[in-house]
Amino acid sequence: MTTNQLNTTAGTNDLCAWQPVRGVVWVQTRNPDHARRLAKRSDSRLVVTGVSGGYLRTFEFRKGMAWAVRLIKRYMGNGKAANAARNRAVCPETSRGHLAARVVAKKVEAANAA
Repeated sequence: MTTNQLNTTAGTNDLCAWQPVRGVVWVQTRNPDHARRLAKRSDSRLVVTGVSGGYLRTFEFRKGMAWAVRLIKRYMGNGKAANAARNRAVCPETSRGHLAARVVAKKVEAANAA
């Protein structure tokens, strides 16, 4: 991974991830169900809890970005979030971050449609 790939986002408004530094991935959600699942994992560490503007949890994992993309696909498997109308995750933005998030979201939607 090159330095310019750090901080690019993957995922959807419901569940997204980015790599702030090499070897560390942050996964962010506004969905309490996803947050519960992430908190139960032995390899997770809660790093951010939001209180203003709605539910927000960010977890840290000592993993790579490819792992995070697989995790998001697994968690978003049914394609429908329980609170989809209220989920408005704000992921770190970069010019490539929006593109990466859209690409992953389209892949997840295509997989669910199949």
